[in-house]
Order: sequence, then structure tokens, then C-alpha cells
Amino acid sequence: MNLGRLIVRDLNRQSRRWGVYGHMQAEAAARPESKQVQTPVGPVWMSPIEAQLYQAMLQERLDPVPQFYIQGYYADFAFPDVGIAVEADGAVHQDPARHQHDRKRDWILRRAGWTVMRFHGTTIYHKASNCAYVIKKEVEGRRMQAALRAKELERRRQARRDALRLPFRKIREFLFRRP
Repeated sequence: MNLGRLIVRDLNRQSRRWGVYGHMQAEAAARPESKQVQTPVGPVWMSPIEAQLYQAMLQERLDPVPQFYIQGYYADFAFPDVGIAVEADGAVHQDPARHQHDRKRDWILRRAGWTVMRFHGTTIYHKASNCAYVIKKEVEGRRMQAALRAKELERRRQARRDALRLPFRKIREFLFRRP
């Protein structure tokens, strides 16, 4: 397949994705209880429980990305640096068909390397700060693990560099030693 076709295919996918996002935001805006929330990525329409959870996460000094696109789905909130998707499940998610859809979606996201954290609407409504705290602990733990992995990787790279340099140091010491 040539480069031109790949570019056109990618542009078509991106166009469809933006179309779906626009449609989804229009549907959210049409609901009377929805709120338009100002986020770093621009204004986003959210359900009341999503807005409440978002505010609680901001109070916990978290920086979630709302309506993040992952593998054909939009997660309510995401932390792409650590692969955590957060879903706020309202009353609609109690329907068995919707529950099956959510299980399939979670399976796809897990296969893509994401962890999905789901919170029920009533839990968010009554204890949004607790939900945000749980999310914060998970995100901080993942970030700490990533930092430790990076530090260990750098230590191993330095050990490899030192091991490669050692023979040359020995030769230099041998050649330039004083009698």
C-alpha cells in the first residue's frame, strides 16, 4: 500500500472520529441537565455526575483529559501517561444491554493496555471526593512505578556504558602507566 493511501485512510478515520465526537457532544448538549464545563482542552458537555467527578478530581490536583479517544471509544476521563480511563456510570448503565456493552468496551480497553475505573452515579453524587481520592491514589501509584522503572532503566544503561568503557580504560592505564 502506498503512502498516499495511508494518509487518506488516516484522514478519513480522523474525520469520522471528530464527527462522532461532535455528534456525541451535540447529544449531551441537548439533554436539559447537562452542563458545559470549561476544561484545558476547551468546553465539554458533561452529565451532572461527570461534572461533579471532574470538579472533585480538580480539587485533588489531578489533571484528567475529558472525552479521551481510545480504540474506537471515548472514555469520560483519562490519564494517558499512566493508562487509566475513568468512567462515571449513570442510571442508563443499569440496563443489561448497556452493561454487556460496557463489559465489551472494558475488555477492548484492557487489551489496549488501559485500566478502567468505573464509579456509579450514586457513589459520585454522595461521595465524589472519595472517588477522586481513589483515582488520585491509583494515578500517583502508577506514576511512581513509572518513575522507578525509568530510574532502573537509566541505571542499567549506565552500567552497560561503564562495562563497554572498562576495557578501553584498562588499555589506557596500561599504555600510560609510569614505570
